[in-house]
Amino acid sequence: MIRSLRNGFLGLFLVGMLIVGASSVGAATSTATLTGGTLSITAAASDFTYSGTLTGAAQNLTSSFALSVKDATGSKAGWNLQAAIGVLTAGTDTIVATNHTITGVTISAIVGTGPTNSIAVGQIPTAAAKIFNAAVNTGKGTSTETFATQLVVPADAAAGTYTATLTVTLVSGP
Repeated sequence: MIRSLRNGFLGLFLVGMLIVGASSVGAATSTATLTGGTLSITAAASDFTYSGTLTGAAQNLTSSFALSVKDATGSKAGWNLQAAIGVLTAGTDTIVATNHTITGVTISAIVGTGPTNSIAVGQIPTAAAKIFNAAVNTGKGTSTETFATQLVVPADAAAGTYTATLTVTLVSGP
């Protein structure tokens, strides 16, 4: 009796395997078509201000400016920021543009892959030149770059409110 039950279960098992083995399996393909977006400065360079009291000695004043970049191109090409600053003027008095320097850069508000910068800090250029870059395959998405700056005020500077224009442009490629 046990032998016939065992043979019966074995028979049912084999019939079940044949039925399962006879079932069909389908396959589907998933496709996503993505179109590249734009490379843009989404928040322009912020105004930055220095203030101090003249002492008859040269002074180092500090400030900062920030801007936000969006790379939605999907190209993985990287990008760079180029800047130029003019002479600071207050009426007929001036402070040379070469007295402006970038002393550091911090990156925040990263959505995607943050940029990897290889541009050394230093003088803010007086003609358009790179001040920051996102290496190839970095800087994809959005990020905010904050530049710490310094202005050397000469000992013989005249009192006044000096102004200069900083122009920052975004270019594809590191």
